[in-house]
Amino acid sequence: MNIQVWGIVTAALTTALVALGPWMFMVHAKLAVIATQIKELGEKMEKTSETNHELWSRYAHHETRLGTHDVQIAHIEKRLQDS
Repeated sequence: MNIQVWGIVTAALTTALVALGPWMFMVHAKLAVIATQIKELGEKMEKTSETNHELWSRYAHHETRLGTHDVQIAHIEKRLQDS
């Protein structure tokens, strides 16, 4: 290869880099934003899951307490009927 071919190849590569460089940086920036949003969404989903678990635990506890109150009320009702 002579000096002219090397000059043409170098010019073509430089032109390609100059043309594609800004586009590559834009794509990289968009991917970085998407990755950050996915991370935040994952953290929100984890927090929501923990909150949901806590609420279901409270629900089960209250349901048990209501069942206990129903038994107590039935027992009191029976005692009132007996007397």
